[in-house]
Amino acid sequence: MRVLFYLLFAATAFGQALTFDAASVKPNHLEDHIVSIDVGPGGRFVARGYTLKLLIQQAYEIKGFQILGGASWLDVDRFDISARGRANATRHQVNQMLQSLLAERFGLKLHAVQSEMPGFALEVAVAKPKLTPSQSSEEDQAARHEETGALAGIGFSMPSFAKMVGAYISKPVVDNTGMKGLYDFRIHWTERADQVSEQSDGISLISALRDQLGLKLVSKHVMADLVQIDAASRPTAD
Repeated sequence: MRVLFYLLFAATAFGQALTFDAASVKPNHLEDHIVSIDVGPGGRFVARGYTLKLLIQQAYEIKGFQILGGASWLDVDRFDISARGRANATRHQVNQMLQSLLAERFGLKLHAVQSEMPGFALEVAVAKPKLTPSQSSEEDQAARHEETGALAGIGFSMPSFAKMVGAYISKPVVDNTGMKGLYDFRIHWTERADQVSEQSDGISLISALRDQLGLKLVSKHVMADLVQIDAASRPTAD
């Protein structure tokens, strides 16, 4: 996944940036607190009530804890965006188009960095973990919510699975299982996903990993992929 992380920056760096065919960016001054996003077919991207920090998370496929720097308004000011790109664009390509849009309209400049920070290592907790070897020949990384607190995935490598867990608990998680290949899984929990304490009346994510999949999270400092914001400004009106 680290290769993908840095590839997200590569197109712009080598002058091959993808761009939307048309895009509208407008301030959202409504007090309804509605936040929504739609990355649809045909290269369509629509976001409502998104802050620049949230847009950066979408564009670079990262979480809030991975973003360093930036003025306070990046977490406060909200925007509505409607954009259209080429018809056969993949989700990753739409996100790269969004990167170009943020650079053009918000003057966004950032760079990838690595830093050691508190996180977790994903390790095996039993002799035979309970993930199922996948029939998929290629990594899918498509996880779906089956019901409240239940998640199922097909075709995940363990580094990808660790990254997904990190997204739920808002901490960097690195794979230390030693498990190769692709796996399918299903897991459910009842507590907040970022509740990592095992002292709980319900099922926490950390206990679900152990009891349902035979995996454990070990607290430690890990190297995390981060982005440092160098510059950003409020966009001019369309």
